[in-house]
Amino acid sequence: MEKIAVPAKGPEGLDAIAFGQPSYAPFFTIVTVEDSEIKKVEVIRNPASGLLTYRGPSLASWLKHMGVTVLISISLPEDVLRSLTSWGIKAVFATGRTVREILEAYLSGTYRPPRGEKSGEEGLV
Repeated sequence: MEKIAVPAKGPEGLDAIAFGQPSYAPFFTIVTVEDSEIKKVEVIRNPASGLLTYRGPSLASWLKHMGVTVLISISLPEDVLRSLTSWGIKAVFATGRTVREILEAYLSGTYRPPRGEKSGEEGLV
């Protein structure tokens, strides 16, 4: 089972427009996936978006507390990536306009791990 977080512009769940910077995202769509099947979808306002400092560490800590194991994003600043890694959260990049498109890209193996690591799948973005 994986609990996957995708930064979102609005509270529309899987149909929300994806947001580029996780620390500033107004919402997160958090999806529980088991055997590549969506079991649960939650939309939660991002508590780190209003902070002036320490957004990256605060975001990573909050996501870990929520049980998130993977964060999928269009882009990811280095400080956020370091914070996620230190909390044991896997961070990957995927392209798509909506949360659903980004989630589908991840589940199909069409994603790119940070720092040029290989995912072992064909069709990397």
